[in-house]
Amino acid sequence: MNNDHDLAWYQAQWDELVDVLSVEDSDAVVSEVRRLRKQAEALSVQHEALAEAGVENPEKALRMIDNMADQLEELYAERDHPELPVKPEEETDGAAE
Repeated sequence: MNNDHDLAWYQAQWDELVDVLSVEDSDAVVSEVRRLRKQAEALSVQHEALAEAGVENPEKALRMIDNMADQLEELYAERDHPELPVKPEEETDGAAE
C-alpha cells in the first residue's frame, strides 16, 4: 500500500473517491480512508503472522484451524468420557483371549 499520497492527490481524485467510498461529504471520505488504512494495516500484520507460521494462504490457515478444532473435540470427548473409545479399536490378528 502506498502511504505517500498527499492532499493534492486526494483532491485530484475526489470524484472517484466519493463514488468508490459511497460517501457524500469530506468528513465521511476522510473517516472512510482512515478506516480502510487501519484495516489494511491489520491485514498486513495478519499476513506477516501467517507467513511466519509457514502458511502461504488463508485457506490453508482455515484448514489448519479446522483440523485443530477436530483434534480438540476428540481430546475433550476422551477426557469427559474416558470409558468410551474415541476411535474404533483396531482388530486383532484373529487371536481370542
